[in-house]
Amino acid sequence: MNSDGSCVGNSCGGGGVIRDSLGRFIMAFILLLGQGTSNLAEASSFLFGLKWCVDNGHTFILGETDSLLLQNCINNSWKVPRRKHEEVQEIKKLVIDHEVITRHCFREANKVADKLASMSHNTDAIKVYTQYRDLPTTIRGLLTTDRW
Repeated sequence: MNSDGSCVGNSCGGGGVIRDSLGRFIMAFILLLGQGTSNLAEASSFLFGLKWCVDNGHTFILGETDSLLLQNCINNSWKVPRRKHEEVQEIKKLVIDHEVITRHCFREANKVADKLASMSHNTDAIKVYTQYRDLPTTIRGLLTTDRW
C-alpha cells in the first residue's frame, strides 16, 4: 500500500494505491479531506489505506509513505505532532494488531499515490476504484510503468 497527502493553500486531500506482491492493481483511492496540514493529509491517507486493507482481509500488509515524519512517528523514533496524534495512534494500533510493516519510500517511488493525492483537489467526494478499467488514464499509465 502506498499513500500520499497533498495540500494546496489550506485545502487538503490524499490518495493511495494497493497492489499485490507482484504489483498488480487491487484498489486505489482519492480523499477529499478539507482544511488541514500536509502532515494531517499524509496520516489520514495512510490510515484510510491501512483500514481498507484490514477491513478487506489482507493479512500481509506493507505500507509505504514518502513522509519521513509520519514513518518516524509510527515507529516511535520521533514525537507525534499534536495535530495528528489521533490518526497516528490509530495507525500504530493497526500496525501492532495486524503485524503491518511500514517503511519510508522516496517520492520517486510513490508516483501513483502522489498523482492520486493531487487529483483530490479536483473532486468533491471520496473515490474508491476497485476496477483497473475505471481508473483515470494517467493512473493506469503510472501503474503500468511501476510494474515494469
